[in-house]
Amino acid sequence: MNRSLTEIKVRCSPILGDKEIVALVIDAASPTAAYDMVKTETKDEEKAKAARWLAIIRRDHPECFNMLMGATIHPKPSHVSN
Repeated sequence: MNRSLTEIKVRCSPILGDKEIVALVIDAASPTAAYDMVKTETKDEEKAKAARWLAIIRRDHPECFNMLMGATIHPKPSHVSN
């Protein structure tokens, strides 16, 4: 079953603000490795699953991954300041 990119982004969203977990995903060689690394570090099944989905985006949609990482590192302001 192929999941849409939108669905995958929603599934990985719980960890996007967590720089330590994102760093583990970046260091992982595969989505399964990302899952295993995060599960080992956090003991949190939901974070591990989200890490696997983020690693899938990294592998299958690198342009989207780069966009997500840019938004995570430099979030857009919620309003315009004067």
